[in-house]
Amino acid sequence: MKNNWQTVNRILLVGFASIVVAVALWYTDGLVTDLQNEESKRMEHWADATKLLASSELSEYEFIDYLLKIVHQNTTIPIIVTDGDDNILQVRNLAPDDSLLTADEIAQQFSSMKNEERVITVPLEDGQCQKLYYSNSHIINRLSYFPIIQTALVAMFVIFAYVVFSRARRSEQDKVWIGLARETAHQLGTPITALIGWSDILETDQSIDRQMVAHEMQNDIARLRSVADRFSKIGSNPEMQSAPVADAARRTVEYLRQRIPSRISIEIDDTQGITLSPKHNATLIGWAIENLCRNAVDATEGQGRIVVSILPDGKNTAIDIADNGKGMSKSTARHIFDAGFTTKRRGWGIGLTLARRIVRQYHKGRIFVRRTEPRHGTTIRIVLRGQ
Repeated sequence: MKNNWQTVNRILLVGFASIVVAVALWYTDGLVTDLQNEESKRMEHWADATKLLASSELSEYEFIDYLLKIVHQNTTIPIIVTDGDDNILQVRNLAPDDSLLTADEIAQQFSSMKNEERVITVPLEDGQCQKLYYSNSHIINRLSYFPIIQTALVAMFVIFAYVVFSRARRSEQDKVWIGLARETAHQLGTPITALIGWSDILETDQSIDRQMVAHEMQNDIARLRSVADRFSKIGSNPEMQSAPVADAARRTVEYLRQRIPSRISIEIDDTQGITLSPKHNATLIGWAIENLCRNAVDATEGQGRIVVSILPDGKNTAIDIADNGKGMSKSTARHIFDAGFTTKRRGWGIGLTLARRIVRQYHKGRIFVRRTEPRHGTTIRIVLRGQ
């Protein structure tokens, strides 16, 4: 089955990113539209001025009409006109509807404009003057807020992404720890159960071949030591040795051959790579091969063939685990190494994750699905660096 939590994470990230982009586009589109309108007004002024300059006879009324048009077409810059003693004569663009402003509101905005010290003095013919106080236009104000809004949106997205990925990472770590605990119990369970069984036989059956029982018990004890050795190397820096990797693969195949259904054959083909000796830890590589083989056993569904091949891959060493089982789709193949992902009803989704960790983290190698097709089997390849 699919990893639902990862799917939800992707949907949340894509959805939030879409919201961020939509808000940025909406705000930018509004600014662009307002700027276009202002540009259109300026072009109209230019056209009117050109017309008046080209006119051979310019009447006083036409000139005054042109000036009034310029005054009235200012719809974005807040303006307060006063006399020489700062008595307010006219206001414009202080609010969407200036007529609704109270005297106190106008006085408050006038005080703010005076503090900005943005004023133009207009001398009049009678020796008097008027003062034109102004502040930034609505468009300039919106532009000044745009970097803040953009930064806030980006920060929100980064925080959201961090939270989502942190939860995903914690979820994956939880699955790894749970899977490791279950894997430990499973690995230890088989030899412990066998030892208990041999102990009961020794107590109840006096005719049993004690030498044979001792040999089998030694095998189970060796298995317990192997399991302990495996888990002791997780989280440490395992020792790497240049030895034939075919030896580790052969030991794993021989161990599994006695413990899988008789109608499943498991073989090793090391004719091409019997002498290949990349630096590796035999215990961990054997564990990775075992997990891949057990996965292949499940894929054959009780009857089939598994081949572990050792072969050169350029300067590297490749280990192929191939089966003729049920195979899988490409979408499933992309997730099989994810922690907690499994297609089995009672699977833990940890075996292939452990194999990937062993190969990538400890051996700096690669592990990937080389070939798979529904009902035509799967081949997974491990690539170890050097020879």
